[in-house]
Amino acid sequence: MEDTLTCSHATFSQVFGRQGQLMQATVQSLNSLNDQIAQFMVTRPCSLADEDETFMPGERDTLRKSMTLMRHLLMDAQGKILKMMEDNKQLAQRIDGAIQSASQEVTNLRSELSATSRRLAELGASSPPALENHHQHNHHDDSLHYRDPSVHHRQKTVVTDMCYPTEISSLMDFGTPDCSLGKVLLREEVAQLQEEVHLLRQMKDMLSKDLEDTQGGCSANLLSATELRVQLGDKEQELDRAKEALQAMKADRKRLKVEKADLVSQMQQLYTTLESREEQLREFIRNYDQHRKESEDAVKALAKEKDMLEREKWDLRRQTKEATEQANILRSQMDMKENRIKELEAELTMAKQSLATLTKDVPKRHSLAMPTEPVVNGSQEWVMQADLPLTAAIRQSQQTLYHGHTTDRQVHGGPGGPEA
Repeated sequence: MEDTLTCSHATFSQVFGRQGQLMQATVQSLNSLNDQIAQFMVTRPCSLADEDETFMPGERDTLRKSMTLMRHLLMDAQGKILKMMEDNKQLAQRIDGAIQSASQEVTNLRSELSATSRRLAELGASSPPALENHHQHNHHDDSLHYRDPSVHHRQKTVVTDMCYPTEISSLMDFGTPDCSLGKVLLREEVAQLQEEVHLLRQMKDMLSKDLEDTQGGCSANLLSATELRVQLGDKEQELDRAKEALQAMKADRKRLKVEKADLVSQMQQLYTTLESREEQLREFIRNYDQHRKESEDAVKALAKEKDMLEREKWDLRRQTKEATEQANILRSQMDMKENRIKELEAELTMAKQSLATLTKDVPKRHSLAMPTEPVVNGSQEWVMQADLPLTAAIRQSQQTLYHGHTTDRQVHGGPGGPEA
């Protein structure tokens, strides 16, 4: 039983150790995935903000919400796994403590039962009535013998040593026909019995010395035998309780196996969910990269078109500027011509006034003069004689008036144009 407890302890430790390693690896993978998502959320928002044309208005928010949800799921899974690891660790410690205490208690019970059996054997050897009582007690406790094979074997050896001293010699006679079939088995059993008898005799000598020192008399021996029987009953009850505790621990072990199976199924579901999420994230990243490349190509094409439009705009601005300068030059020329026309009109008015004054002085000469050259003066025509006695100032005025009128007609579209 002690070997079974030790194996169970080692098994529990190994199982929880392997389970802890698997959970630690799972937590590390979750941490790495969480770090990747956090790095993506830290580095990508700037590029997402710069490339507004890449996504629709709601796609960026959906991406951020999906990343945040995935981080929450990963953190929740990490917390559950860490809590599960802590619970398993505490449970393993409790089971180890219970198994150690049960093993120690069983060991103590075995030692006490062995000591009690030896003392009963000693008392039975020193007192025949005590031997009979001890033999009856052994027959009464057959269930204990079957439940604990080591105690049964020891008590069997003691009874053999006390009650049947002649059986060993008879068993050593292997020549009889009755022992021919079980010869090998009997040899092994006899050898074991002889070894145990030798050990029990040594213990008997030691216990007899102790009993002689502490108790002296048959009544004291009988009283000690009664006390030993009571103690033996108490130890049997304690052994039953220990067996019940072992049964409870076995039930706990079965329950732990069921919980372990549930935990394994939950871990498999978690791995499946994480794999699907990781595949979705990778697909989203691939689509995002492809969409980003297409957007970059579109942005480059738009940049080229924008450059062409800028060049055309600057060409139009240059042409507009040149046309504006040409219009300004023409406007200035027209202003100069208008000013010249005004000056000529003023001179014409002055010439008309001078001519009117002169015509009032020499009316007869004008009436007798022969027409030699027509001169257009507004709406009137004057005929001038080459030898007309006019002053030089009047001739200059008439010539200026004639040339100014000719220039005016050329500016306004020829001789048939309107007069100024």
